[in-house]
Amino acid sequence: MNKQIIIMFGGVSPEHEVSIITGLQVVENIDRNIYEPNIVYVTKQGELQYLKNLKSRTQFLTAKRKPISFGRDDNGGYMQLSGFGSNKIYPYAAYLAFHGGLGEGGAIQGMLESLDIAYTSTSQESSVITMNKQLTKEQVSRAGVNVVPGISLTAVDVRSNSDKHTALIEKELGLPVIIKPTHLGSSIGIKVAKTSIELEKYLLEAAFIDKEILVEKFLTGFTEYNCAVRLIDGRIETSEIERPQSKDEILSFADKYQRGGKKTGESGMASLQRELPAHISTELKTQIQEAAKKSFLACRCKGMVRIDFMLTSEGTLFLTEINSIPGSMAFYLWEVTGIPFKQQITDLLEQGVKDRDMMKSTAFDYQSDIVQTFVNAG
Repeated sequence: MNKQIIIMFGGVSPEHEVSIITGLQVVENIDRNIYEPNIVYVTKQGELQYLKNLKSRTQFLTAKRKPISFGRDDNGGYMQLSGFGSNKIYPYAAYLAFHGGLGEGGAIQGMLESLDIAYTSTSQESSVITMNKQLTKEQVSRAGVNVVPGISLTAVDVRSNSDKHTALIEKELGLPVIIKPTHLGSSIGIKVAKTSIELEKYLLEAAFIDKEILVEKFLTGFTEYNCAVRLIDGRIETSEIERPQSKDEILSFADKYQRGGKKTGESGMASLQRELPAHISTELKTQIQEAAKKSFLACRCKGMVRIDFMLTSEGTLFLTEINSIPGSMAFYLWEVTGIPFKQQITDLLEQGVKDRDMMKSTAFDYQSDIVQTFVNAG
């Protein structure tokens, strides 16, 4: 009998549509000789819907949707269709294909941990760190990985006194600078400010789409490189390295998801125009992969992530961000190393179960009588 699997995507996130694409790519490539997929789509309003018998992207818009809920009993965590008498499904593991928002930011991971359901992706703890660009910078810099000089601001502070913070940024970083909503991915909301007027305008715009804003010195003459990292059976493995090709000043949402599909026949992040493997020296390849491993460990990652870097014309390598659930699951970075997407999915599901079992083996139940004493004292 095949193992019951949940594939989850969508979610309350600006990257909702991108997540759908990634999720459907997993649906189409999972090994159905091993697993029986149960598709859970999370709407933009956070509703959990079961898409029965979904097997390909062409069925997504017309698939019947039924509300579901999650729970836990003596047999473990389960998924159940709404309605009296509905059967419970006790999943072997959940494959997470969320991008941004609550799905990638740790909320879903925390729910699954509380239900004792194994899952792919980083832990709740690591998801919180990697979803926050500033926290990521703080962690990796302690591990000796270079980060771009920058300033972190709260939306409340920017809204209350944008003049003050504009002046501070110009004094500390100069112009131009790049403005990033701290918790958003897929290049959403990122702007380059070249004048004081642009700086104040873009700061205020960012203050209305995220609660925290990261402002960094804008580097020119740089080259971007991406590398995926995964932890399988205690081994940290790095993928081949890609050099994304951008038509805009920075790698934009359009570069990532809209421009390359017609030429490549792919969808999502896999459609990005890229040089893969990147034409770089052995020394630079080693440098990027070692920095990626350090960053992976520094942010307590597990499963598989994609880590993005920038190399300046002077030869300094900077970490840009860590994508804890990368677009299209970065499957193309591993396929070029000889690991098919189907095998990648299997690897992450099986590793997710091992990670859950390890977490259970280290759980400590401290026994005391303080509740009984408190109650009796009343």
